[in-house]
Amino acid sequence: MSPRRRTRDTGAAALWVALAALSSIAHAQAPPRPETPWPIPASAGERALSESSVRPPVPRQRYDLPALIDLAERSNPDTRAAWEAARAAAAAVGLVESSYLPQLSLEAIGGFQRTPLPLPKNLVPQGYFVSNTREVIPTLALKWLLFDFGQRDAKREAARADSFVANVAFTGTHQKIIFSVSQAYYELGAAHGRLRAAQAALRAALVSQDAATTQRAQGLATVVAVAQAERQTAQARYALAQADGTLTIAHANLIATLGIPPDTELDVADSSEIEMPARPSESVSAAIREAMTRRPDIIAALGAVDAAEAKLKAERRSYYPTIALGAQVFQNIGTLSSDGEPYSNIDKTGAGVLLSFSVPIFDGGERSSRVSAAQANMRALEAQLNATRDAAATQVVQAYNTLITSLAQYDAASAVSEAAHTAYEAALRSYKAGVGTYTDLATEENAVAQAENQMEDARAASHTAAARLAFAIGSITPQARDISQ
Repeated sequence: MSPRRRTRDTGAAALWVALAALSSIAHAQAPPRPETPWPIPASAGERALSESSVRPPVPRQRYDLPALIDLAERSNPDTRAAWEAARAAAAAVGLVESSYLPQLSLEAIGGFQRTPLPLPKNLVPQGYFVSNTREVIPTLALKWLLFDFGQRDAKREAARADSFVANVAFTGTHQKIIFSVSQAYYELGAAHGRLRAAQAALRAALVSQDAATTQRAQGLATVVAVAQAERQTAQARYALAQADGTLTIAHANLIATLGIPPDTELDVADSSEIEMPARPSESVSAAIREAMTRRPDIIAALGAVDAAEAKLKAERRSYYPTIALGAQVFQNIGTLSSDGEPYSNIDKTGAGVLLSFSVPIFDGGERSSRVSAAQANMRALEAQLNATRDAAATQVVQAYNTLITSLAQYDAASAVSEAAHTAYEAALRSYKAGVGTYTDLATEENAVAQAENQMEDARAASHTAAARLAFAIGSITPQARDISQ
């Protein structure tokens, strides 16, 4: 084997070893075995903690629903994300509009080049000469697209439509947050109501237990009745603990909806202080028509269709020629030496103006594919618009009927609660007088607790249904915060 061949093989082997080593280093970044979890470095956790956003403290006050909505709009990260998305879409409009203006750039090229060039031997005995060049050319260049048959106009139209969609989505994000806070607030109110009902049920159970104990002492009740009363009291204590836990969870859910730290102490006004919502003043058909003109998702879907149409127009106009202007002013600073002769110097200004005309002829079907994709995207968005309208109409009908049903249930639950209290008082008097049974008393006692829970649930359901109807119509706005009215 020749020394040159041996050297080449040795170099190839060394290159292969080096590449293999780099590959093994890359694989070393992955977990070594599938059955063993990868240990997260402590530095990663410390970085996550150090780079977590520092939120401003929540003011200490009593928060009603409007104050909670205001706090959520300032604290929830979703509003910030939607706002930044709207700003990015607005910047995209400026990006398209910048293409109407000339582009000016300062460029420079420089370096050294050694170039052997052939010559006839009757001129140069060795048959070649060597040219050494040292050169620096700073250039001020101007590029200006003068005419493109409306392609930039279509792109600007699409960018403005996208910006409009982002702005509408920003408003829609606020509406979603307002509804979510309202729903969590009324669920917290229902939890407060269930806790009050459980407390009242415990007080009633203690009164019944005291009555059973008194009757037993007088020989008018059995040991079984006293045991039943104690069981009823224990059950009431369990229900109270359960209601207290539900209240804690509802409070945590509200804080999570607000977007504030989970350990925040928040004093929230009870929703039972709010008047019951009124029945809808308009028909369900009128509510649907209003939703078609106010809902952000429908308006955004319309804007998305407009953007898709503009993008399709821009793709179709890519078939047309473009006319552009190019100009440059440069300074040629350099030296040239041939075959060791003294250097010749140059330091002169040059300039040029060029008008270019470009006609696309063949691109392998790229433009045709782009047009087909834009057409399909527009048809998909048109179908999505129809689906959004149908879904909005369904949500309005459901929320409308739910509100009417919830108000009717609240009225019925109020009547049941009043009747249950009357029956319980009568059963308690009868039992104390020795003419009633403890079974009747316990039955009426349970009926009171059940009626109170039903009334609180119906109250919260009515407020939530009113908020849901306002959200379905699209009438929830930061200016109209009392959405249950």
